[in-house]
Amino acid sequence: MRSIFLAAWAGAILAATGGCHRRETDVTVANREGHLLLGNGGEIQYLDPHIAGGLIDHYPISAMFEGLVTLDETTLQPRPGMAERWDVSADGLTYTFHLHRGLKWSNGDPLTIDDLLFSFRRALSPALASEYKDLYFPVKRAEAFARGELNDFGQVGFRAVDPLTLEITLERRTPYFLTLLRNNVWYPVERAAVERDGAYDDRANRWTRRLPLASNGPFRLVAWREHQNVEVEKNPYYWDAARVRLNRITFFSNESVQSQEFAFRAGQLHITWSVAPSKLQSYRERSPELLRIEPSLETYFVRFNVTRHPFDDPRVRRAFSLAIDREAIVRDVLKGGQSPAHSLTPRAFAGYHPPEGAPSDPAEARRLLAAAGFPGGRGFPRVDFLTIASETDQHIAEALQQRWRLMLGVEVGIAQQEFKVYLESIRNTVLNYSLARGRWSPEYPDPLAILAIMTSGNGINGTGFADPVYDRLLAAANEESDPGRRSAALARAESRLLEEAPIAPIYFGTAAHLIRPAVQGWKLSPLGFHNYQDAWLRP
Repeated sequence: MRSIFLAAWAGAILAATGGCHRRETDVTVANREGHLLLGNGGEIQYLDPHIAGGLIDHYPISAMFEGLVTLDETTLQPRPGMAERWDVSADGLTYTFHLHRGLKWSNGDPLTIDDLLFSFRRALSPALASEYKDLYFPVKRAEAFARGELNDFGQVGFRAVDPLTLEITLERRTPYFLTLLRNNVWYPVERAAVERDGAYDDRANRWTRRLPLASNGPFRLVAWREHQNVEVEKNPYYWDAARVRLNRITFFSNESVQSQEFAFRAGQLHITWSVAPSKLQSYRERSPELLRIEPSLETYFVRFNVTRHPFDDPRVRRAFSLAIDREAIVRDVLKGGQSPAHSLTPRAFAGYHPPEGAPSDPAEARRLLAAAGFPGGRGFPRVDFLTIASETDQHIAEALQQRWRLMLGVEVGIAQQEFKVYLESIRNTVLNYSLARGRWSPEYPDPLAILAIMTSGNGINGTGFADPVYDRLLAAANEESDPGRRSAALARAESRLLEEAPIAPIYFGTAAHLIRPAVQGWKLSPLGFHNYQDAWLRP
């Protein structure tokens, strides 16, 4: 298996560089050429910013596209993107964005406010069914349009004041609104490029497969090689191109953290996607200058398919959750500074105190399972835990499998899928699993960014969970303008979620990477994104 991984990686490197000599894969050469080599954690599913999901897709997309504003990775404070500045009305309901003059697509075509309005309409269109369209819902009448209750997009809260000024009106005061605009569903797409290959709201439209791909970010697409890599180069038409110091980035698709480490040690990567837990102590002791462990807002959890027996019974779901030894997984499997999670939301958002879910309680877990008709696990059907082809995810799956066997008397198999196949399996319209791994990093720094994914019909819910009580509690929390009352209302909603248990939280994450000292301007990022226009390589 190791030789297969290394051979595949070598092929990907050669394909990216177009050469056959080792010097083309050496980071010392890449340093001189300003060519950043990144491990990207898995196969890219989409480069269409309106339907892509997860950091694996977001990494290359955020190099090629840009929204009205971006954020500083560490402080999460807004900074200019397409808009050089913006104003907010006294009541917090109207945002006026002033665009840079002379904005262009990466093919040299002018980028206009009409392109923005087209993009917003496309992202919200019911037929496209973007899983992230709810990030528009603070905008006036955006939710009604997305649900097909309103057909006239002109009534949605977007207005072109003049060719360089865009006004956005909100339904209600949303203090975190600017941070939403960093998400790729808010990125613009060129109308001519999209409609050249099909309907603008057709998910099967393959417009991102045609080169040159029009984008508006600091880099533009050079090649998309399936199962190998995505390669981008500096975009000469980017509004701030003079400040971009990297000439090229290659995002290597590989789910194996072990093979990424081999490539790093062989001088073929600047930064790995992750580090195997078994290697952390060795790097801490021998090469601490290469290891970076960052704080992260991600939550790792178990998904239950609540539409499939026996997990349609909340007693079964709670039993499986109460049987998990979260402390042992963090201590013995992960070893990277993670912390056990008894709620879905971490204690990292100012002013929010999530409810503390029940700790491990095998006796109560067995009682609940018996009450559901499976005393001692007898009669429980054979189910599989769906995960991805990552060594770390495999070890977590094995720890869960053993714990459920010992504590509940239940046999759970382990099924692995390639990441993009896994994403398809957990889609709300598919739900082809019984138990599955879940991992979520919020798109913006607010508890709602995590709790909202479990609302009824949310495109990234991935469990089939639909609870009107939870929906009402979360909607009520979102209506609160007082921070204290809003926090308490969010906690009530999360308590309901933990009671119904469509998910079982396991741990709050950290992000461990191997990174070469030559990489400069690579900031700590709790939300996991990076501004590639700020990075450079020291020769």
